[in-house]
Amino acid sequence: MLDSATSNFYVMLNKVTIDKFTKSTFLNLVAFAEKKGAKQMVLLLKREHEQKDQFRKLFNVLDAERVDKSGMGELLRNERLSECIVKYALYAIELE
Repeated sequence: MLDSATSNFYVMLNKVTIDKFTKSTFLNLVAFAEKKGAKQMVLLLKREHEQKDQFRKLFNVLDAERVDKSGMGELLRNERLSECIVKYALYAIELE
């Protein structure tokens, strides 16, 4: 999802497995986001995801930075922020 007001492109990984989210998948998402005018990509991963450790390692390789609670507040800006903080881990990647 692209937030045109902030130029953030959000990717919810939900039930995606690590074997389906390869580096080429990531690069395709980056290319798509950049075409749409995104300046930052935000990957959302459920904290209870079965493969969260593998994703965390992949995100390190991709130079995705873990977003802290205050950063989540800036990115999500919604009334259910506290629920989102408990359920999701966010990783941000600058595209420019």
